Amino acid sequence: MPSLLVVDGDDDTRMLYRTMFAPFATTIIEAEDGAEALGKALCERPALIVTETRLRRVDGFALCSLLRKDPATQSTAIVVVTGSALPSDITRAVEAGADRVLIKPCRPEDVVEVARGLWEHRNNVSAAPASAHDGAAPRENGAAGGERKTVRTMKSRTFQRQFTSNPPNEPPELYCPRCDKSLVYQTSHVGGVTADFPEQWDYLDCAACGTYQYRHRTRKLTPVRWKP
Repeated sequence: MPSLLVVDGDDDTRMLYRTMFAPFATTIIEAEDGAEALGKALCERPALIVTETRLRRVDGFALCSLLRKDPATQSTAIVVVTGSALPSDITRAVEAGADRVLIKPCRPEDVVEVARGLWEHRNNVSAAPASAHDGAAPRENGAAGGERKTVRTMKSRTFQRQFTSNPPNEPPELYCPRCDKSLVYQTSHVGGVTADFPEQWDYLDCAACGTYQYRHRTRKLTPVRWKP
């Protein structure tokens, strides 16, 4: 894996990917939004791109589509990581040009395994059998060639992650950054991505504006779903 482009608006996530991919990629490029990622992809020509869908300026769906339309990047291997499990969003990512789609929450080890397997397959290198996906159906894509797969990563047996309405840390009182109304707590995802990176993510609703996610470790409040 000579070069890798990691696209995510979260600094901690990019740092985590950089650490996990360091033993395999000779060069790791980072971008925090879709427009920056598009420019770097066209200039740097990475062998593989790992991107989130929720990005500023140009989202991950549009980024994939634009990369597939440019001759310089139309065959670049692309792994999309998304927090949406909606079938419509998964189909949208595949049709935009993603070679693999992973559904959060997923372990960074699984992202690395799927990305390496994809790159090795593209370059006819002997790859270890993939164990991170659950038998998703392939789809042909004429622009990039080869199959597209949706990957749902399995939960670790030794590190349990779950949704709960009784999290270990009490959700803070937060206000909507759009309308300044009090956010209503809904549920929490506890466990984070690995045992080495424990986390609690709270989900809160604003009746007027939509759903937000609050990460306790970074104290970041980010929108998950906007209401029109």
